[in-house]
Amino acid sequence: MIEYKGGKEYWNGRKCDSNFVFRTLADMFPQDYELYIKESKEYKKKHIVLHCLNCNYDWVNYETDISTAQCPTCKSMKFLKL
Repeated sequence: MIEYKGGKEYWNGRKCDSNFVFRTLADMFPQDYELYIKESKEYKKKHIVLHCLNCNYDWVNYETDISTAQCPTCKSMKFLKL
């Protein structure tokens, strides 16, 4: 179960990133693709989700200023906002 603490999402004490959340949403709605897409869009509206152009990793950026954001896996600063 996802827990909310201080406005952030945690799974078993670890902060969730968008890859994890989208996989969780897919598991929650395995037979209902339209509901999965709706929930994914709602998630993107409420969070700053970035996509790394170097390694294709998606993550949630909790800082409001994305000019200094780095990919958590490869440390690249080349990304797109989803």
